[in-house]
Amino acid sequence: MLAILVGSLLPPALGGRGGPGWHGVGYGVLVLLMATWQPPVVAASLAWVYGALMEGLQWLVRYRDAQVEDLVANAAAVIVGLVVWALARRRRR
Repeated sequence: MLAILVGSLLPPALGGRGGPGWHGVGYGVLVLLMATWQPPVVAASLAWVYGALMEGLQWLVRYRDAQVEDLVANAAAVIVGLVVWALARRRRR
């Protein structure tokens, strides 16, 4: 979560980058980790809400911009992360 926070608020000149790939990695991994100790629906909800919070914080910082497309990318990453979690869990059984 700290890595997502720093990456979301770091100025672009200092390495803060966006893009669907970063959203996929960040929120996909976040939901995978959270699903190990929370029910999957709770993990997905918390991960997406955290992403929405990051977009809200970016809206407040003048050198970053919040985008609806990023919220959609976060949601897609959370869904993919849940699918990976479910497949891994099924495979272990």
